[in-house]
Amino acid sequence: MKPYFSNVSDFVQMGGHGAFVWACYGITFVAIAVLIWHAISERKSTIVRLQRQANTTKKTDRLTNKQRKELGTGASR
Repeated sequence: MKPYFSNVSDFVQMGGHGAFVWACYGITFVAIAVLIWHAISERKSTIVRLQRQANTTKKTDRLTNKQRKELGTGASR
């Protein structure tokens, strides 16, 4: 079995198309990295927002209407 490229330089140049090939690989890896970073940062900000929201709600806000009536707070907020 004979390798397609005889040395590393031929592999990098890819018969004159190396610049296009490696640019495509670079753009793809950068785009994937940005998408991963964005997803992680959105997840963190959503968790923080939900924790803030959970800390600011009153205990009666999490009750059902039946439980509010039993406590005498009424069904409306």
